[in-house]
Amino acid sequence: MATVNSGNRRRVSSGSSRGRSTSQTTRRSDGRKPLQGRDTGYRVGSSRRQNSSRSINPRIIIVGVVGLLLLIAIVFGISSCVRGCSNQGKKDSAKEQEQQVNPDDERVAFGVSSDVTAKLGAVLDRNEAFEKIAKSADKITDERLIDLAIAEPDAIEFVAGSVKANGSSQPYGEVVTQGTYPQLYTFDTRWGYLPYADGIMGVTGSGPVALSMAAMGLTGKNTYDPATIAQAVTAANLASGTTGMDDSFLSNHASDAGVEATSIEASSDGLYGGISDETPVLIKLKADSGIGSASAHWALITSLNSDNSVTVYDPTSALATSHSWSLGAVSSRTDTAYTLYSAGSDTSSASEESEEESEY
Repeated sequence: MATVNSGNRRRVSSGSSRGRSTSQTTRRSDGRKPLQGRDTGYRVGSSRRQNSSRSINPRIIIVGVVGLLLLIAIVFGISSCVRGCSNQGKKDSAKEQEQQVNPDDERVAFGVSSDVTAKLGAVLDRNEAFEKIAKSADKITDERLIDLAIAEPDAIEFVAGSVKANGSSQPYGEVVTQGTYPQLYTFDTRWGYLPYADGIMGVTGSGPVALSMAAMGLTGKNTYDPATIAQAVTAANLASGTTGMDDSFLSNHASDAGVEATSIEASSDGLYGGISDETPVLIKLKADSGIGSASAHWALITSLNSDNSVTVYDPTSALATSHSWSLGAVSSRTDTAYTLYSAGSDTSSASEESEEESEY
């Protein structure tokens, strides 16, 4: 009985086991996965481990770093482009401005006013001319020309041109009004290169040029230009002395220049008495006088100013001519003086008036 029951239990057990197996098989064939505590727990744990691995995956970090670097590179590139474009714009603007030419003088920057351009242009002209003088100094045999260029800015271009000058002269050619005295200079290219005395008129012609100013003002004739008077002085064999014109030309040959000359005392009173609107005074300045050329030379005083100062028409210096001088300053630097009149005029009454003014 027990055996049977035992066998039955085994069979039942076996059948149950088969039944469960069959049931499992059937469920699998249905596509369903049996829920087993062991299997479920294992798989859930595995999923957690996989998620944890993904959250710290090095590839993700690398990708993030690369992305950040790319972003930085893009930002830097844009910034560089902006700066580069801005700088390039400035360069283009500056280059465009450089390409624009000053209509008054291309050597001066574009946009500068005409007045400033003229001032700078004059200095640039002198510098360029001075450079020519320096490069051709071996061809300038008369050292007085070098001294003239250094002392007188307005004479620089004249001296630079002396290297190629042919020694010819040209007429004055301008209209002259009687009673008005033109301001002339020895370094004028119309007569400055003409051979005269022991050099050229530019450095030796103060006498003919000063006398020419007086003659043209007194007569109103432009035929008494410096070259014409220089020829008259040379013809009289009086183109000599330190001033290039001997005093005796005024005493004996002044009529060749259309004037008459009377010697006066070279003092403040003598000069004051000899000057009037119709009687200019020709003076011979001493060497190193501080007025005009360092050499002894001739100059002209045309009239008294309201303060009794005088303007000296100095043919060797535009600077000396540009301002007034006291009679005392001029007389102390002068050793010879002549009052000049138009040739043929009545000089006796004028002389008497001059003496009376001097006494006064």
